[in-house]
Amino acid sequence: MAKHRTIPSNPAAPSEKLAVQRWIRGQVLAGLRSRQAAADEGPNPAQAVAEAQAAVNALEKMGMWPGPRDPASEVAVSEVRERWARIQKRAMRERQR
Repeated sequence: MAKHRTIPSNPAAPSEKLAVQRWIRGQVLAGLRSRQAAADEGPNPAQAVAEAQAAVNALEKMGMWPGPRDPASEVAVSEVRERWARIQKRAMRERQR
């Protein structure tokens, strides 16, 4: 009969687990404080635009911009293009009158 090897216990494991739990709890609380501070401050359009541009720039540097469109967005874009084409045709006809 083969002997089963036991994994030696790590005496640091419980304190490491507690440290990870404290870290996670701290991250959650920091997120709550951050969201509360943002809510108290109110909307900041300039910051929102800067963050959006930074995200697009980061995606572009990673070669992921522009990203693929989802099918629903593609349908919406097609509909908008068709509407604009009709509007342009109507405007051109009215100019010719």
